[in-house]
Amino acid sequence: MFPPGRGSDSLNVGQKYVISLFGTDKVFTVEGQEVRLRGYEEENESQIWACEMGKENRYGMRNGASGCLLGRMDAGDQFGCFMTNHSLWEFLTFTRLSMGGYSLMATTPRSGLKFWPVQHIDGNDRDLKLGEKTTQFGLHQLKDSVFRRFEWVVPNRLARSSALYYDGEDSDQSINETSIEFLRNRGIKNIISLNSVELTPRERGRLRAAMISYSHIKALEFTAPAREQFDQIWNAYDNAGITIVYCGYGDGRTGMAISAIQLFEGRTLSDLDYRANGVQCPSQLAALQELSDTINGAENASGPLDTSDIQPPPYTAPKKTNRVAQRGRCTGGGRMVYRSGVLMIVAR
Repeated sequence: MFPPGRGSDSLNVGQKYVISLFGTDKVFTVEGQEVRLRGYEEENESQIWACEMGKENRYGMRNGASGCLLGRMDAGDQFGCFMTNHSLWEFLTFTRLSMGGYSLMATTPRSGLKFWPVQHIDGNDRDLKLGEKTTQFGLHQLKDSVFRRFEWVVPNRLARSSALYYDGEDSDQSINETSIEFLRNRGIKNIISLNSVELTPRERGRLRAAMISYSHIKALEFTAPAREQFDQIWNAYDNAGITIVYCGYGDGRTGMAISAIQLFEGRTLSDLDYRANGVQCPSQLAALQELSDTINGAENASGPLDTSDIQPPPYTAPKKTNRVAQRGRCTGGGRMVYRSGVLMIVAR
């Protein structure tokens, strides 16, 4: 069982979190006064940390099982959980990293308030210590369990997640009253699924009754999509309301779809951007780069077009103002649709 979210959640006082070794299912777990990395277990209080504000507006993380605070254990490099009251020893800082997740640092009065990074030591039975090098950790806020990796990509416009009730298989998805309510509470009106399994007719009917559109664009894990599938993703998003994108686990295929949407909107993405979105498979990275070259190629063209090898016109993102009213419209009353590398106008 993986921790919820992708590990880049914001730190907020009063909220509960799981802290992971970024990109893995290993999370901070209290064992006595020590903190070890163990596999994530849902609702295991020894793995749950409540964010508190201590003296002089300093962050602290209190464990749900022991009630103690995370921090330095002595003047050496030990890192654990044993103090019940806030002090300088339990003063933590979380720094957001460009590749996702956070670096975590702790201090001690004897060091003159110098901060020391928390490190993961491979092969060490203590797992964690204070040292000189930075380790990438994930910060996962505990939320609703319907979409267990739910997060906003663009607030109130585009979200991403694992499949509904995902527990290791693409088929772990279900549309019921609880999941409908989850979507309604977030204003979501459109689902784009990259899952290998389509929802049943009965489940699709429940979504229609709730006025939530659903597009199934079948994609397999670690497999690059066809160009037509990129077009389907964009067409399913471009003229829809608030959208959620998911696959199974909610990483590679979902990140690929998010990246494609951003490219169609006119953004320029690097390999680091693709990987930050969750794309890891080389063939998917290559497919996204080819899509980027196709979209942006026409912008750099000059001279008359060669009709034997026509490049697609550049995509121009609609103005942010009145986006819903203007997106996808043309002067002739039709609708612009991007299909297989060609911008087409179809009757309304």
